[in-house]
Amino acid sequence: MRFAVQHAVADPAWSPRILTPDAVTGFARAAEESGFAALGFSDHPAPSARWVDSGGEGSADPLVSLAFCAAVTSRIRLFTWALVAPYRSPLLTAHQVATLDALSAGRLTLTLGAGYLRSEFGALGVDFDGRLAAFDETVDVLRASWEQPRLTHSGALLQTRGTNIQPRVVQQPHPPLWLHGNSAWGRERAVRYGQGVVTLLTNDTLARTIRTAAVPGVDGFTRVVDDVRARLDAAGRPRDAVDVVATGMWPQLDARQGWDAAAMLDDVATYAKLGADWIVIAVCGDDPAAAEDTVRRFGEEIVAHAADPV
Repeated sequence: MRFAVQHAVADPAWSPRILTPDAVTGFARAAEESGFAALGFSDHPAPSARWVDSGGEGSADPLVSLAFCAAVTSRIRLFTWALVAPYRSPLLTAHQVATLDALSAGRLTLTLGAGYLRSEFGALGVDFDGRLAAFDETVDVLRASWEQPRLTHSGALLQTRGTNIQPRVVQQPHPPLWLHGNSAWGRERAVRYGQGVVTLLTNDTLARTIRTAAVPGVDGFTRVVDDVRARLDAAGRPRDAVDVVATGMWPQLDARQGWDAAAMLDDVATYAKLGADWIVIAVCGDDPAAAEDTVRRFGEEIVAHAADPV
């Protein structure tokens, strides 16, 4: 089992103090020193005021934030949680990802999603109803730009011949691709070309809000893992070719409120037995000290007892 933490800015009650250079440095180093295998930032460049006011999470640009974290750490992996593929030009994303992979010495994992917030698509001038097709074309362009010395592509999003993406990615053939896999649509793509499938444990209400399939607890997670394994078998890929990533097991964590470490370790053991390779947590972001304390306490009480060596 490996553990990852979403940066505390994702707390809907986040404070701007959580994004000062000192606070982000402290958070990133605390995660690395506490045994976390990865640190991530979410992607909401233009959320509506209504969404934010009704409990939407905070965010900072993931690629910029991860570049900062790369500079103040040395081992922890950096992952987008998750980059909304249709929001950006595929070539711009390919260039930014390749640059970050090079500057982090190959520590980047690219988690991709199709997005769900209609108002944000509108603010960015991106067609919401065409997001699934845009996702597919974006991934095609990304993979080709990293795997081929020159990119030639003809599609709805772009037409290009002989485009050169510099620098080259460090990880070959490209940084690991994790895809959100609550839906069969996402799992099919994760199995076809990905290295990870992300499962958000969620009830029907939340699933409707974020426009995905519900995965209710142990039963739902079991069905997802069984489906992933069956798809891998059918595709002729080894079952360990795709990491299974679980998130949403616990509410947002806060060391000031405490938790039942024994029960959480039981949860970790249960999901590991079911097939989870990673667990991703979210932590409080209203105060930098509390966020860092939460990361370190979770590291001492959970990661130290349940994680594979980093």
